[in-house]
Amino acid sequence: MTVTVDESRCIACGMCAFAAPEVFRVVGKSSTVIAQPEGRAPKVRDAANGCPVNAIRVS
Repeated sequence: MTVTVDESRCIACGMCAFAAPEVFRVVGKSSTVIAQPEGRAPKVRDAANGCPVNAIRVS
């Protein structure tokens, strides 16, 4: 699983960092991926699905 955040779309709401703090962190005006998740990581998919601006991509 590879996770990316489109910084041009991100509004830094912090929902992803709350849902999966081991993967996301809000830095400045956008969220960033601090570590790629291992395995299926359902919390990361929840964060991506809950992103209000669809800035998180999981592949």
